[in-house]
Amino acid sequence: MKQVLPLIRLQLMEFFPFAAVKNTDDVAAKKRARRRLTSTFVLFLACVYMSGVYSMGMLKGGLDGLTYTLAPALMLVAGCVLGGVTTLSKAGTALFSAASLDPLLSLPIRRRTVVLSRIFSLYFEEFLINAGMLLTAGVCCQIVIGDLPKAFWPVLALTTFLSPLIPLGVGGLAGLFVNMLTARMKKKSLFTTVFSMVFLLGVMFLSFNAGTMFTDMADIAGSLQTRVFGIYPPARLFVEGILGNWSAFLLFAGISLAALALLCLAAVTGFTFFYNAINATASSKAFRMGRQKQAGVLATLCKKELRQKYNTPAWIMNTDIGTVMAIIMTVALIVGGRGPVTEVLEDVFGRGDQAGLIFGLVIATIQCMSLTANSSVSMEGKGIFIIKSLPIRANVWLRSKLLVSMLPPVVGGIVCGVALTVAWKLPAWNALLIIGLCILMAWAFSTVELALGLHFCRFDWENPVEVIKQGGAVLLSMLITFVFIGGGVTLILFFGYLGAAALCLLLLLVAVPVRLVMGKRAEKTLTKL
Repeated sequence: MKQVLPLIRLQLMEFFPFAAVKNTDDVAAKKRARRRLTSTFVLFLACVYMSGVYSMGMLKGGLDGLTYTLAPALMLVAGCVLGGVTTLSKAGTALFSAASLDPLLSLPIRRRTVVLSRIFSLYFEEFLINAGMLLTAGVCCQIVIGDLPKAFWPVLALTTFLSPLIPLGVGGLAGLFVNMLTARMKKKSLFTTVFSMVFLLGVMFLSFNAGTMFTDMADIAGSLQTRVFGIYPPARLFVEGILGNWSAFLLFAGISLAALALLCLAAVTGFTFFYNAINATASSKAFRMGRQKQAGVLATLCKKELRQKYNTPAWIMNTDIGTVMAIIMTVALIVGGRGPVTEVLEDVFGRGDQAGLIFGLVIATIQCMSLTANSSVSMEGKGIFIIKSLPIRANVWLRSKLLVSMLPPVVGGIVCGVALTVAWKLPAWNALLIIGLCILMAWAFSTVELALGLHFCRFDWENPVEVIKQGGAVLLSMLITFVFIGGGVTLILFFGYLGAAALCLLLLLVAVPVRLVMGKRAEKTLTKL
């Protein structure tokens, strides 16, 4: 324990480098420390913002039978699912193959001490996410409901500390074995991401039980709560706990601690086994010139961007998850049938005949929540000088980033639009409408996000997560996306096709000037990066 605490203190100093900001005279080091503080704050603020918006929306949404416990339960599920998938994709690297691991192992410190301190680092990042979501949901419940059970705040506070443990334990153990399986593969980062995506896809699809998603529309709130508990069963114990059932909460706490204990036990006792397996490399890396073909500059830049993206699991999980969610939702809509959905839209919004348009907006929206463009400039890292030194027009470089950012939502829009139109027997133009919305929103949001990425770029990062999840461009992109999405939903629900036309016009009025200015200043901007 005497050795663990100093290492934990070092891990906390990575998140909160106040000492570096206060004591160092190195301008560059002080700048990096301030950026790290800003990144940590941005991560927490983003979670608070999202939890506040969704919690207040549910608590004041007017769904019959909706209980206030659904808001904190849904935020718990969101934080835990996100934490589990993130931990699964990076646990092996963080625990056994990070760049800073070997220097620590060379010191007279026990290996189990090093591993436990690194597990704490993973825990603390997930703690920030869950604290922002859970505590904000609790405040929203206090504001709207007022008279809460006596056990509400004690259980919520304890759950804030316990909630990262189950996703950390389960996702960490799964991540170790996934990294072992993919270590000797030539495209191990891509295969790690694929395994993570399949894991998330399976959890979401099976828990939502698509065949019965829209069969009981009379109890929509109860059905939603059932889906939440289906995604993450411990959430039921948490809800019972905040209602005063301490036995259920103690069971939740016991399961959480057991999950953490399993990860610690596996990582400590199997250190040599995991270290050797995860740090293994592919047996051969042959380069065959005969298969290489000449390509244009734009195609070459797009291939470079795609290669970098698919070798960075965190980047894919943060951006392409929207396309996965859109496909899952489309499958659920197809299996559930058009009738129940149309009836709900007619009863609630009076727009039953415009189901295709509304779900076209939803499909486009889900995919555009966070696109590749907001981090793509910063992801060049210290290799940005290579781009600046090549005889490549800056506008072509920017165009490649826009195309790569648009690729997943456009492909997802085509798949979802055609599948939904055929399954629901809608007119053929409905598929074109959904695809058109996806293309326009993907282009508009990618353009705005790329402009923000150019303005808030940073190339001195050590871990890509610093710019993929916690950069200023990412936060502003999310805020702008939410504003447009809220406006678009309102326009379509109140004005139908006229509202959709107004939304498209608004997107063009914002994105076209941004793209023209960005293209005009491209050379000058690239020179200054």
